[in-house]
Amino acid sequence: MAKQKFYKNKLNSVSVFCGSSDGNNETFREASVILGKKLAENNIRLVYGGGSLGLMGILSNSVFSSGGSVLGVIPKKLLLVEGINTKLDEVIITDDMHSRKMTMYKNSQAFICLPGGVGTLEEILEVITWSQLDISRKPILILNLCGYWEKLNNLIQHVISEGFAKPDLLELFSVHNQVNSLMSALVTSLRIESNE
Repeated sequence: MAKQKFYKNKLNSVSVFCGSSDGNNETFREASVILGKKLAENNIRLVYGGGSLGLMGILSNSVFSSGGSVLGVIPKKLLLVEGINTKLDEVIITDDMHSRKMTMYKNSQAFICLPGGVGTLEEILEVITWSQLDISRKPILILNLCGYWEKLNNLIQHVISEGFAKPDLLELFSVHNQVNSLMSALVTSLRIESNE
C-alpha cells in the first residue's frame, strides 16, 4: 500500500517530546509503539531527542521498524549520558539544549507530548508559550494517557482563573486520551497546513 502524502514536495514531520525513561506504566510503552507505527503508516517523519532510552527509544524504534523516517536531534553533552539511537535516518548533533529545541522546531510542522519528566514538561510549555506569543501557531497535541497530564491541564486552567492568561490559551493545544484520537487530529491539522 502506498504511503499517503499531504505535502507535494515536503515530508510531514512532527516533534515528539517524551521521557528518556520507560516510566512505571506499561500503557505508556504500548502507546509509544502504536504511535510509532501510525506515524510511519501516515508518512509522518518523527523528529525527537535522538536518545536510545525510555519512551524516546521505544517510539523511535517503532517508527523505524515500521518503515518510517526518523530524525534524531541530540546535544553533545547528552551523547555521553543517553547515547544515540542507531536506528535513525538522520542525526543532528547540537552544541546545547537550546539549539536542539530550535532545530526540532524548524524541522517540524506539529508537536506531540507523551508522558515524561521535567524536560518533557519544559519542552511542551515552551511551544505553548511560543503559540501564545504568536511566534508559532503549529499544532500542539498532548497524549493524556491514563490521566498523566490531567494536573497540567488543571494548572493551566488555574493560571487562567487567577488572571495570568486569557481563556483562549486552552485553544492553543488539544488533549487526547487515546492514540487514535490524537492521530486523527494530527492528520487533519497537517492536511489543513498543507493547503495554506
